[in-house]
Amino acid sequence: MKQTSYIPEWHKPRTSWSPALLHWCGVLLLVMASGVLTACHTAKPLVKPDTVAMTAPKGVKPNRQQHTGVATQVNYAAGRRFDALFLEAIRQKEAEHIDAEYELLDAALKIRPDAPEALYEMGVLKLSYSMYSDTLSRAQGDTLLRRAVELEPGNCYFKETLATYLANSAKFAEAINLYEEIAENKENEETLSTLIWLYKTSGDYAGAIRTIERLEKLDGRSEPLSMEKFQTYLAMKDDEHAYQAIEDLCAEYPYDLRYRVLLGDLYDQHGYHEQALDIYRDVLTAEPDNSYAQISLLAYYKAAGADSLYLDLLNRVVLNPRTQSGARLEAMRGFAVDNVRNGGDAAPVLALFRKALAEPQENRDMAEMLADYMAEKRMPDDSLLTAMHTILSIEPDYTKARLQILRIMLQRNNMDQVAATCREGELYDPAELTFYYYEGTALYRMGRDHEAIRQLQHGVERIDESTDRELASDVYALMGDVMHGVGLKEDAYAAYDHALTYNANNLLCLNNFAYFLSIDRRQLDKAERMSRRTVEAEGDNAVYLDTYAWILYLKKQYAQADIYIKEALRYTEEVAENASIFEHAGDIAYSAGNRHAAFGYWRKALSLTTDRTAKRRVQRKLYHTRRTR
Repeated sequence: MKQTSYIPEWHKPRTSWSPALLHWCGVLLLVMASGVLTACHTAKPLVKPDTVAMTAPKGVKPNRQQHTGVATQVNYAAGRRFDALFLEAIRQKEAEHIDAEYELLDAALKIRPDAPEALYEMGVLKLSYSMYSDTLSRAQGDTLLRRAVELEPGNCYFKETLATYLANSAKFAEAINLYEEIAENKENEETLSTLIWLYKTSGDYAGAIRTIERLEKLDGRSEPLSMEKFQTYLAMKDDEHAYQAIEDLCAEYPYDLRYRVLLGDLYDQHGYHEQALDIYRDVLTAEPDNSYAQISLLAYYKAAGADSLYLDLLNRVVLNPRTQSGARLEAMRGFAVDNVRNGGDAAPVLALFRKALAEPQENRDMAEMLADYMAEKRMPDDSLLTAMHTILSIEPDYTKARLQILRIMLQRNNMDQVAATCREGELYDPAELTFYYYEGTALYRMGRDHEAIRQLQHGVERIDESTDRELASDVYALMGDVMHGVGLKEDAYAAYDHALTYNANNLLCLNNFAYFLSIDRRQLDKAERMSRRTVEAEGDNAVYLDTYAWILYLKKQYAQADIYIKEALRYTEEVAENASIFEHAGDIAYSAGNRHAAFGYWRKALSLTTDRTAKRRVQRKLYHTRRTR
């Protein structure tokens, strides 16, 4: 049973008029305009705010005969005019043309100042769209709503709207009176639950208890209602009746022992520890595997510092095959969390995890909890790997665990295992693009370029509107790198273009695309634009600076190229993979007229490079430089 224990927020009212109804409103207006309508006017409320129900109580059809106030008498023509204005106001409301709605309602009320439906709509409008600082408008809205209720006291919608407004304005006494009137005609869970909230909020706990008991008569006793009654009695400092409320629940459902455990928990929370212990033991005597009592008794032993009793019961709960899986997990979680919080020795926790996991598992939850515990304790990756493999032995298609294994293999630079892990992932979760990307990466790093291209193409086939755009861009960019390396230049450039459509700010793609265009002496202006973006984004990236300087060099802008290559060298380590940067620096310095500097850069490149082709190329440059000195 759902219990509403809050008051709805006051918000802009909306109607739920169907298009057909709006259509007939329009037809009615046309009929009125033509003078065909001859029936007498009967005033009816046509709209209700969201905060109240949308179906009128049976037998309640508000009309002029139910008004307690004195309605303004109007002639037939004026009545037709009022109807036309009011119906058009509703149409404008549905279209959210608030200004037009206001003007139409204002005109309608000038004809019939006491029309409850128009008073109601105008009141809601003023309250919904006025600022809190606009006290005059809000006061007018309050007055209009009250007048609508006065004129049509049988309309529950009007009363609920006014009551909700009053409650949100902290005028609880008035709101309570209105809801009590509503409950006389519409005694249901929603109305009574709102009354309970109002009584408690206003401090009238006796009224709250009376209303809870009314709701119990309506729907029967339940745990939420009994707890509500319990908390209310506690607020009244009436402990005797508070516990009696839960005992009544136990008597109502004698075979549902969780209510007995609940009573024990409440005793324990409020300092009646012996009574709580007696209840837990009674429940376990009647039902030895009752998981509610087991968990509560574990908490009791822990709080009491009875370590040996706690550990003995913990082992029985966790290792008993008859224990419900939820209770087993909760018991183990409490043990693990306390160990992490207190910085305790991991050995006893791990030992209990191993024993628990040696039994057949319904799901991965226990193994995943072990992995989380190991991560919290910052255990070595080997331990975490074991836990992840345990998870996969229980649930082979659990992608999260496989991605954790992949992360560790990447950190270890174990490309064989990266590729193997990704292949398994593709079998169990073929839609996960990450596996294709990293298998392609691993194969590329191992020199198996054509296999890498095939796997990346399989990945591209999986890209759709739901795919992460940055990951899709990375897949295409990597495919471009590999394709260019095997001489598929046009395919490579097409792949780069695709990559940039998914992520125009993929800096690595922009750099590589620009660099390969420069190597091929193609579209140097486009290459310069792309490379400039990378330098603007990361001005301390030696690779990006080198690419930009090299493109400027190819465009014979030697002075500018010299500036950027020197900046690149500021961030360049003297390692083998950076030999090409020193070679470029030599080429640029030579063309800029600084042959001595060029000679130094080339010698540095020669000392760093391990590539035979690059060695011969640099040696030729050094040879020719010496000959031209």
